[in-house]
Amino acid sequence: MISQQVTAIALRLISIWLLIQLVLNLPSLVMLISSVEQYQQQDIPQGAYAGIIGSFLLIGVVVVFLINKAATSVLAQAKTDSEESLGHDSQRVLFQLAGLYFVVDAIVYLPRSLGFIPSATEITVSSMLWPVGLTFQLAIGLWLVSNSSFWLNLFRKLRGRA
Repeated sequence: MISQQVTAIALRLISIWLLIQLVLNLPSLVMLISSVEQYQQQDIPQGAYAGIIGSFLLIGVVVVFLINKAATSVLAQAKTDSEESLGHDSQRVLFQLAGLYFVVDAIVYLPRSLGFIPSATEITVSSMLWPVGLTFQLAIGLWLVSNSSFWLNLFRKLRGRA
């Protein structure tokens, strides 16, 4: 395995992790805006809510896209025909390990994120964002573990080596 391939794999995993963190931290942003609203004792316009959340999501998705482009650039410069290249089975194992990390991390925090339900009189959208984000992370992790060949073929196509 050559260093460019390791770098590209690390960049891909970081981009997947960043996308999941983007979804998971959206409730914190909503709660921060609510706290500012309570501190100032005046309502923040709905357009400002949408603008702040939209810019948060836009910046996050652009960063994920740029990290994926960097990984593609690193892979384009790598010599893949060498004997040191990462084998098909090794790549599948790396995707499965990343998936296991996402699954375990989601399972650890999911019960805690649902702890408000017994004492809540009303369930709001903002209180359900964290459990929904963790469920998304769990689904991505399970998909990485169970169907690593899909991800392997997807990244092979993205590299232009289909």
